[in-house]
Amino acid sequence: MSTMTAPGLDQVPWLTANVRPAGSFGRAEVGRLRALLDALSGTASMVVLDLAAVTLRSHHAADAIDEAAVELERRGGCLLCINADDEVRAQLGTCTHAVVVARGGLAPAP
Repeated sequence: MSTMTAPGLDQVPWLTANVRPAGSFGRAEVGRLRALLDALSGTASMVVLDLAAVTLRSHHAADAIDEAAVELERRGGCLLCINADDEVRAQLGTCTHAVVVARGGLAPAP
């Protein structure tokens, strides 16, 4: 008897987590964000962080996001920040591992 396997099913499956925090994150509130991202970066393959409803008042939030991105990247994954307005993108300007996409869409393919 022959068994057939669909293409790609013998590969490690991906888990994608979509997270949409809301509110204003300053130094005091970053602990909860960091705890969530730490948990996800240890288990998910990709984290999509929708920042449409967020204000970042501290560089500590950007640090927490980038640290999670480093961990995901180390394991072969990715952290994608979407719907970031100009102010949030400015706060995330120090991130070197998180992919940050402006509010309004992705860049067109070359």
